[in-house]
This record gives sequence, C-alpha cells and structure tokens, in this order.
Amino acid sequence: MSKRTRILSVPALVVIVGSLLLAACGGSSSSKAATPAPMPARSGTYAVGHDTISIPDPATGKTISADLWYPAASGATGTATRYSLLPTAYFDSKVAIEKAPINNAGAFPFVVYSHGSGGQSFVASFLTEDIASHGYVVLSANHAGNTAADQLLGTSVSEDQNDFLRPNVVEAEINWALAQSSGSASAYPVLKGAIDEKRIGLVGHSYGGYTALATAGGHTGPAGTTKPDPRIKAVVGQAPYTRRLSDSELAGIKIPVMLMVGTKDITTTLAKDSQRPFDLITGPPVVLVVMTDAAHQSFTDVCMYLDEIPKLPAAPAAVAAAIQVQAKEGCGEGFMPYARDLELASGLTVAFLDEFVAGTPNASWFSGKTATISAPDITISVKR
Repeated sequence: MSKRTRILSVPALVVIVGSLLLAACGGSSSSKAATPAPMPARSGTYAVGHDTISIPDPATGKTISADLWYPAASGATGTATRYSLLPTAYFDSKVAIEKAPINNAGAFPFVVYSHGSGGQSFVASFLTEDIASHGYVVLSANHAGNTAADQLLGTSVSEDQNDFLRPNVVEAEINWALAQSSGSASAYPVLKGAIDEKRIGLVGHSYGGYTALATAGGHTGPAGTTKPDPRIKAVVGQAPYTRRLSDSELAGIKIPVMLMVGTKDITTTLAKDSQRPFDLITGPPVVLVVMTDAAHQSFTDVCMYLDEIPKLPAAPAAVAAAIQVQAKEGCGEGFMPYARDLELASGLTVAFLDEFVAGTPNASWFSGKTATISAPDITISVKR
C-alpha cells in the first residue's frame, strides 16, 4: 500500500478525516467539498465519576497514586471533585462527581493519560473528564520523580531514568485496571466488568507524549529497555516530546497515531518533536494537527489555574508565581483563545479515540467524500 499525505485546513474540524484515509487507500473521492459538519460538543452524554486511587507497582515495589474518571450512572449526583495542588490551592470540577456510582452499561474502552514533565495526574482534567463523558474509563498516574512536587522538593530523576520508569508505570496502570475489571483482583470492585481489554488507547502531553509512544513502540536507553505493548490500539500525543526516541523506534510504531502541536510551542516544537515522528511512524494512519498560535500549555489546565488561583486568598504566592511562569507559554494575548484550545484538543482527541480505540466513529467526522476547507487556525495532515 503506498503512503500519501493530504493536508486539511479547517475552521472547526469540519473536514471528515476518515474520508481522506479511504481515498488514500484507493477509495472513492470527490472534488466537491463535503458539507461542513458541526464540532462535537465538548461534553459527551455520560455523567462523569471520579476517584483517587493507589496502584501497586511490581517493578519498583512502590505505590502509584492516580486519578480515575469513568462514565457515571445516569442521573448521578453528589459532591463535585476537588483537584488540589495544595490544601489551600485547588479548584472544583464543574463536571466530575466524587465517587459517583459507575454506569453499568457494559465494558467501556480504556484510556491511560500521561502528564508532562513537572505536571500531575489531573493536569488536563478538561480532557480526561471529557473523554470519560464520551464513554471511556480514564486513568492518569503521577509519574514519580517527574511531578510538580518532585521539582519543588528536588527529587526529580534524570531523563534516562524517566524514559524507563514512565512506560513501566503505564504498564502497571493497564495491568491493574484489567485485573480489577476481569475479577482476578478485587482491590477496586467498582471496575469489575467495566473495561474492554481489547479497546485500549494512550494519550499523553509533552513527556507524556514520549511515554505513550514508547509504551506502544518500545524504547531502549541507558536505564533499560521497554518492550512494545501489543494491547495498545492507538496513541494521541499532545505537544509531544519525542526526541528521546530513535528513528527506528518511531518507524516501528504500526498503530494509529495522532500528534498535536501549536505553532508557538517553544518547548516541544513542530520541527524537533512532531514532524519527525509524523514522517517516520508507519501507522496507519498518522495524523499531524498544527494549531495556529497554540503553545505548550494549550493542552493543559494551566490557563484555567491562572484565572482560578487568584480567587483563593490562602493560596501560597509561590504556587501563583509558578503558574504564571507556565502560563507564559499558551495563555493570554497573542495565543490561540483558550476556549478554542480546549475545543480542538478535546474534540479531535475524542474523535480519534472513537475511531481507532472504541471502534465507534462519528460519521460526521470520519466518513464521506474527500474535502479540503481552508482556515487560519488549524492544519491537519493525514498520512496513510
């Protein structure tokens, strides 16, 4: 099968990416533009439950702290989830309900989210909540040695160690979740029967993008070797940090991959961290999303923190100062509006997961005739 690259520029992701994939495989195409489809709502049809859990890590003998989001029972009510940076620095979710009963509709697809360097497990709650609202169980661990707390306490590990530890944490998350779902473990009975082991995807931001790709394709470094995990069906890397992966490791990834990056990202740039994997990964498909004027924190909650922390008079000044530093790369004048960041980051990610993990593509996005619509704020390249 020959590889082809097609370029789409779309104002609201109204182009049907799947039709390009069909055309690239020799399917029918049309020079007539398809009728633009509306952007899917940021919130799915499910209520969202949340819990904070602990996972044993057999590789290190330590305990992994993680956040879990899941489709909640219809009509579920309760206390809103509180995400705490510190006891006096927090925000309350407008979506997630703490320890809500899980929806008993059946086995849901499963997604692991991996935060970036110096982040934390709930750093992209807008995204993890939204994925859960579309019918996914979502798990996000704190990567010990590479969290915000580690940076503050001076306990960060080296990049070589990080390269090895991160994929092992993801493996532990998957193993734990599947064991709870299958009933072979009973530490967390809420998940019994809730996960479809054949529908697993990974999403990661920054170093989490490395983590997702290294878990799916494998990586060898000074600290050890990570073997490819054949259970992974698709990967989404947002502002991914990929320069730690070799050309051959990237070329060996043979599952659907979507990479998203902003033109104003100076941490993980298009040229250094997204274009090379797009060229090398075999997929199929491989999708590259370039968001005009978006930057590194356009894919996290940081811009929301910037607005919310000043409302908490007891929040430490050091926390506010750290957020202001991070916010310089994505928040405010000169950057893509934050609401648009969230719309694109969440909408495209959910659509990609629906197509290549859940197996339930949204027909308005991933079917129909080939179309190209020009717009200034986003370009999508699809390689089949």
